[in-house]
Amino acid sequence: MHRYLGPGPSLEKMERVALERFLPFYNELESGTDGVVVDLFAWLRTAMTVASTEAIYGPQNPFSHQPELEDALWVWENELTRLLLAPFPSIIARKGFRARSRFIAAMTDYTARKGYRQASDLTKARYHAGVTWGLSNTEIARFEIGSIMGVLVNSTPTLFWLLIHIYSSPQLLADLRAEASSATGVADDGNIKTFTIDIPTFKQKFMLLMSTYQETLRYRTHNAASRMVTQNTLLAGTYFLRAGSIIQMPGACIHSLPSIWGSDHATFNPRRFLKSSTTSATEAEKEKRKLHPGVFRSFGGGTSLCPGRHFATTEICAAAAVFVMRFEMMAVDEKGKECEWRMPAMQVGRITSAVPLPREDVRVRVKTREELGICKWGFTFREGI
Repeated sequence: MHRYLGPGPSLEKMERVALERFLPFYNELESGTDGVVVDLFAWLRTAMTVASTEAIYGPQNPFSHQPELEDALWVWENELTRLLLAPFPSIIARKGFRARSRFIAAMTDYTARKGYRQASDLTKARYHAGVTWGLSNTEIARFEIGSIMGVLVNSTPTLFWLLIHIYSSPQLLADLRAEASSATGVADDGNIKTFTIDIPTFKQKFMLLMSTYQETLRYRTHNAASRMVTQNTLLAGTYFLRAGSIIQMPGACIHSLPSIWGSDHATFNPRRFLKSSTTSATEAEKEKRKLHPGVFRSFGGGTSLCPGRHFATTEICAAAAVFVMRFEMMAVDEKGKECEWRMPAMQVGRITSAVPLPREDVRVRVKTREELGICKWGFTFREGI
């Protein structure tokens, strides 16, 4: 898995499919001068589901051909705890059990139809590994449900919270648009403008957006890492850890320690992860700004470091960049009238969601920025991808 999700051609091909598949969903938001009102999370969920799964499973992707699988996936995710712990899950967690069965049936059919032949290198490798170990099509399908949860369950709410933080802060929105304007290619044939974002140089050009993304993860992540103690250890001269014990490290606690993040640890600071460009800073100040990589826990750490972090980061941030440049977005009430932005409460305690989902619907009005005129959007990739 790491081989195909690490930097290289296999990853870049997946990124290309995902981002190009995302663009049609943006076109759906262009609806006259008044724009269109949507439930932001629901809209993002569908777009992320189709784009991400097509990048992994190819044109025969079951989620594109059976849209009802999207709801089934989230029903299964919501009932996962009961499915794991409750006796007689087909009775106690009936909705989740049926949703899981629906997904397994769809993936079994996908494998039987040899849909993997047109899929990503990752999916091809996983299929051949399953065959090598003597797994049936149904058993291979059961393994895939864990992978698809990893792809969608956290990336979708991350993009949601990222956009909420950006649009609820007019100054941040303006600064990000200024950054994007200088980093986005523009071609004008006199009739229509074509805006393009270069993916190979994206992270170097969109530094404020990348910092905002990392801060969103720091501020919103509620995951926990678990480790087994292999030998008796006295930690910090105070805490005795007995061999064979299990240690759990809650990410939210680490992400809110004043000793690591400073006095503004409870504040959302989109510039927190920007590298200082000032030459006047003293060496002591520069050293103070440095963070040990182990304190940023959103993708885990060590041998369990999320292998999909590169794919998720590119997909989320590039999708956000186009959205920020292309659309205005205002919060609206249940009657469709514009209202003040407010942060929705978070659903916590869902076993697979490191980044919590919003507890309530967030209705927004989205419309194209008038100053852009008639335009098209796209991405450029490394030659040969």
